[in-house]
Amino acid sequence: MMYPPQPIETMQEPAAPPPISSARKRWVLWVVLAVVIVVGAAAGVAGYVLTRPEPPAMSVGDCVSDAGIPVEHDCADERATYRIVARESAQWPFGLVCMKYANATRAVHEPPPEPDAALCLSPTRANNTDPGALIAGDCIELKKEATKRISCDAPTATTLEVIAIEIHARVPVTDQACKAHTATRDTTALVSLGGRAIVVCARPTANSTSLSGSEVGDCATQTTMTLVSCDQPGVRHRVLSVRTQHVEPPLLQCPDDGNVSAVVVTNSATTDLRVVVCLGPSNLDHLGYGKPGDCVIGFGAEDGPPATLVDCADPAADATVSEVHRGADAECPRPPGASGAFTMKRGTGPGLAVCYVPL
Repeated sequence: MMYPPQPIETMQEPAAPPPISSARKRWVLWVVLAVVIVVGAAAGVAGYVLTRPEPPAMSVGDCVSDAGIPVEHDCADERATYRIVARESAQWPFGLVCMKYANATRAVHEPPPEPDAALCLSPTRANNTDPGALIAGDCIELKKEATKRISCDAPTATTLEVIAIEIHARVPVTDQACKAHTATRDTTALVSLGGRAIVVCARPTANSTSLSGSEVGDCATQTTMTLVSCDQPGVRHRVLSVRTQHVEPPLLQCPDDGNVSAVVVTNSATTDLRVVVCLGPSNLDHLGYGKPGDCVIGFGAEDGPPATLVDCADPAADATVSEVHRGADAECPRPPGASGAFTMKRGTGPGLAVCYVPL
């Protein structure tokens, strides 16, 4: 069976798409670029989060205890005896890296995993033994060149009150310790970080028996040279003057006090401060305290008690002080039977002559 021939279809090229405008091209480019930037940034953030270093476990401002290896505590904890004031790279000699911090008194290695870090430590008020924690008004006991802060409510005869704390280059201190604090009567220099000195400027408390804490008019015993009430038995000396200085006193230790019977100089073993206490007789009727016009009893007595000062209203008064001289050559004109004198040769004091004549 014959089929009629079929028409052959003609193949045609597909129509070309319309050209993309320049504006559309730029828009597409910006979209692609933005996606690349966002993806790149996200990858960078993810990489930093995964690789960033952890903050140090012990940071500046944190508090620690220190019994060799620091242990971190809340700063309100009584075990927090030191505060971290700086972190430094450990160097040799270890600890010198912390010397630039005036309030640092210790330097310790940070525990692993950062054994090469040095922690510069300053004592907190929970620390009762580091002198760097002391402030004016604290009470301390000094034993074997160490301090211990105690309550001021029940001071002992050896308790000291802190006046100030000073930092000096080294022990012993030879550059006028505590000179700016004139109330100081006791100094101790304690070795701190790097060999520098923490100087405790202090004074004895009110119930102290130390002559270094005495005031003019206080009294002392003859044998122990300790302070006692002036009406106590055994009193022999009265304080005439107290001064501090930073050099050894000369032979004439009490140049301004004529009636000197003794002198006590207190030296610090670790600083250059000296406390010089000049003493005279405890009895205020001693002739050495006489001034022109004062009255005397016992003039010319050979076998009785020595002449003493007396109130001029006393009918027993039989002489009056006429002259007082001080100096190495002090003496009184003394015609036989016409006058009397009390003299003290120059020694720790300048020399004295108290002259009196009969009424």
